[in-house]
Amino acid sequence: MRRSLRPDTIAIEVERSLKRLGVDCIDLYQTHWPSVPPDLTSIADTMDYLLKLRDAGKIRAIGVCNVSLDELKENLRCGPVVSDQFRYSMLHRDAEEDILPFCAKRGLATLTYMSLEQGLLTGKVGMDRVFQPTEFRSNEAWNPWLALPNRQRVLDLLADWNDLTRKYECTIAQLVIAWTVAQPGVTHALIGGRTVAQMQENAGGGELRLEVADVQRIRRDVIALGQPVSATMATTAG
Repeated sequence: MRRSLRPDTIAIEVERSLKRLGVDCIDLYQTHWPSVPPDLTSIADTMDYLLKLRDAGKIRAIGVCNVSLDELKENLRCGPVVSDQFRYSMLHRDAEEDILPFCAKRGLATLTYMSLEQGLLTGKVGMDRVFQPTEFRSNEAWNPWLALPNRQRVLDLLADWNDLTRKYECTIAQLVIAWTVAQPGVTHALIGGRTVAQMQENAGGGELRLEVADVQRIRRDVIALGQPVSATMATTAG
């Protein structure tokens, strides 16, 4: 498996998606990652083909994912992009530096993912939870907050918000989701779930409206948390 945004591969994937979904048109078609070698394709060539698919009635709108600000601007120069999907959470706020304000200014929809940090921000991933080396959540480079020295700091942070969960009669996960969608520029939060109960809980977070003072308090708390430390460094220091 490799990344490819070549028109010929997109053609195959779109037809397969239409067949599997049992529809005549895909409402929003997003390029999931920027093009890279060995199938490096220019943004102009990819967008040109996506516009042809739109004109043919195969897709209704075009979106991008995981692009830099410069890549987003280049996509926009080549055609109408309506959405941008990217990683964003209260523990991973890089998008606030460029992508979020740009999308807000241009009126682009934003779809955040990993906003619960793979379950860590639900408060249900305790210190006794062990991830196998083959599990994605074992990848410290991708999510250092799940490493034990950092995990305890996050759990302590969440515990400090018990008064807020009582105030809003919500779970920690719902509080985190509500804070996420309250951030300037965020229009959608993509939240996963393994059970119907989890999906219902997550949906409740989307309906929750936090007072401005509480949104600001949560931001101060996560800023005060600082940055994660390397698990190796923490072990050595201990």
